[in-house]
Amino acid sequence: MSEKESEKMANDRIVVRAIEAGDEEAWNKLWVQYQGFQKIVMPPEVGKTSFARFLDPTVKLWGALAIDTETGDAIGLAHYLSHLTSWHVEEVLYLNDLYVTEHARIKGVGRKLIEFVYKHADELGTPAVYWVTDHYNHRAQLLYTKVGYKTDKVVYKRTGY
Repeated sequence: MSEKESEKMANDRIVVRAIEAGDEEAWNKLWVQYQGFQKIVMPPEVGKTSFARFLDPTVKLWGALAIDTETGDAIGLAHYLSHLTSWHVEEVLYLNDLYVTEHARIKGVGRKLIEFVYKHADELGTPAVYWVTDHYNHRAQLLYTKVGYKTDKVVYKRTGY
């Protein structure tokens, strides 16, 4: 099956929607898989707190799930937040996490998740969206160069965090 045929299939049967209260079990399963993909383990309270924040209308942290309508399975997630910056008058959106299960990759699911985030950013009046990825994540970068552009920035982090 070609990449175009795979994406067409995903467009026909994949729905992306905001996380809802009843999604915690399905979301947590993906969250644990995502941590494995990132080669990290977070304490359970991080997941519980994050999930609660997705549902809190006073917190500018959102989550979305990609659902395969044929199976009812959650096959991808996106987490994003808005924040102020000195470079824009309006807030900007940071796509903090993006994950698609191994069996659902290269089928347009990641693109649909990013497009969902873009649409929400537009609705919020925060059209500037950015994210980072690992330099070796070439598969994801094939998608990212189609839906965005690569900057010349290098990310540094405080030691120990």
